[in-house]
Amino acid sequence: VALGANAMRAGKNVLHYTFELSETNVGLRYDSNLCDMNSNEVQDNKEIVKARYQDHDLGRLIIKEFPTGSASVLTLRNHIEKLSMKGFVPGVIMVDYADVMRSTRSYDSMRHELKLIYEELRNMAMEMNVPIWTASQANRDSANSNIVGLENMSEAYGKAMVADVVISVSRKAVEKATGAARLFVAKNRAGKDGILFPIHIDTGRSKIEILDENQLTLGE
Repeated sequence: VALGANAMRAGKNVLHYTFELSETNVGLRYDSNLCDMNSNEVQDNKEIVKARYQDHDLGRLIIKEFPTGSASVLTLRNHIEKLSMKGFVPGVIMVDYADVMRSTRSYDSMRHELKLIYEELRNMAMEMNVPIWTASQANRDSANSNIVGLENMSEAYGKAMVADVVISVSRKAVEKATGAARLFVAKNRAGKDGILFPIHIDTGRSKIEILDENQLTLGE
C-alpha cells in the first residue's frame, strides 16, 4: 500500500491485486495513507476523505481480489486485458502476494512452482513495460536478524535470482511498539545495493518513512 500510494501521488495508475485481504480493507489502507489518518478513523470521516481526494491530483487506483491460491499469472493477464478495453492502463502493478498465487505448472517441489510464478510475473512486467512489486515472507532465521538478506527468503532462493530489485524490511519484536525498523537494499540489478536505511513504520497509516540523521538522533 505504501508503494502504491506513493505511485498514485506521482500520477501513476495503480493496479493492486490482493489474495488475502478484501478489496474493502485494502481500500481503507489506501484512504488512510493518502488522507493521512488512521485506518480505523476513515469510516467515520468519509466527507473529509472525499474532500482530501478532491484537493490532490492522483493517479487512478483499481483493487482486485482473488481467493488465496486461485489466481495464476494467466488470471492477471486476462484481467489486465479486460481493463485495457475499458481504457485503464496501469503504471505500476502491486501483487499481494506472489507466494500465494497458483502456478501454471505443477511440480513435486514447492520451490520450483514459486520460482516459476516469479519468472512469469517478471516476463509479464517486461512485456507490458510496467514494474510489478510483490512481497515475500522471510524465513525463521531472520526473526532475530538486524538485516534480512537474500539468504533469508523463505522456500525458494530462486525468487531472489529472478527479481530485479529486492528490498527487505526488518524489525525485532521489541521495536514494533515504536515503529523502528530497517530497510535494506539486498539486490539492485541496475544500481547500488547493500545499502541500509533506518526507517519508521506507521502501520495505522500504512506508511514507511526513511529517517534522516536528525530524526534518528531524536528517535534515539
